[in-house]
Amino acid sequence: MELLFATGNKDKLREVKRMLANDSIKMPKDIGIDDFDVIEDGRTLKENAYKKANALYKLTKRAVFADDTGLFVEALCGRPGIYSHRYAGDNASYLDNRNKLLSELEDKENRDAYFETVIAYIDDNGNDHYFNGVLKGKISSEDRGEGEFGYDKIFLIEDIDKTLGEMTVEEKNEISHRARAMEKFKEFLEIK
Repeated sequence: MELLFATGNKDKLREVKRMLANDSIKMPKDIGIDDFDVIEDGRTLKENAYKKANALYKLTKRAVFADDTGLFVEALCGRPGIYSHRYAGDNASYLDNRNKLLSELEDKENRDAYFETVIAYIDDNGNDHYFNGVLKGKISSEDRGEGEFGYDKIFLIEDIDKTLGEMTVEEKNEISHRARAMEKFKEFLEIK
């Protein structure tokens, strides 16, 4: 089943293809939409995921999905939350975002955090469906591991003394917040 994924992030596309075991997932630019960009000004992950999916659905009238992910840190009142991707600024690198977060947590004892992913799927008939996944953990005091995706190097998984950045892609795809949401999405697609 070919699906359109409302993203321009190649790292995310690669992860999702593995999780759904589907190589026929396409990004907007794969079907000739070069400047697909949606302003993520929703107040929740669900709103932002829907905005992206709906924008692509309006252009294609085909089944599409989008996701939005946030890192919610307890000591920072849930920040960076929906601003995780652009926490250190609009064109911030993964390292910039991690460094900003670590500096804000320097004097904090409570490092509890969780990742959440929400997937918005709009089917061929324009109906929307939602799937979410959560991964609890803590923020480490420094980068650990080789995985260079988002906050992976500083997110310690609950009950495991490893960051997501220290895990293999296969290990991460077994337990991550995105994997948990994608599993629900995959089950839905198989039932449909």
